[in-house]
Amino acid sequence: MQLLYAVSMDRKLTKIALAFPATYMTEQWGGAHVFKVGTKTQFKMFAILRPGADRLTVKAPDAEIRAMLFEVGVAEAHSHMPRGNWMVLLLDKLDLEDAAERMRVSYDLVLPNLPKKVRDTLC
Repeated sequence: MQLLYAVSMDRKLTKIALAFPATYMTEQWGGAHVFKVGTKTQFKMFAILRPGADRLTVKAPDAEIRAMLFEVGVAEAHSHMPRGNWMVLLLDKLDLEDAAERMRVSYDLVLPNLPKKVRDTLC
């Protein structure tokens, strides 16, 4: 039953991520779904979802919020992305709305870091 829940959550989060403006997904790193905003050559990554793993990597707005999410047990450090306030959300401890909101925050954080010329063509 847990696997069915994970697949359902994965599909819903993918649908939500792809609804953000100028977003697309690539498969990288052994099947991870990597969500990016921008163009194919100038983009910023805002989320990584490994299907079936109950984990979603996103960017936190600051170290304090990241630490709070660690403290309440819904997130942990990303072993390969120690800087930039990246964290791994534990999807089995969050509901869909909370996970979607964290993904939206991550999107909103990286979008302004695209070159202005690219941002102007996206909106």
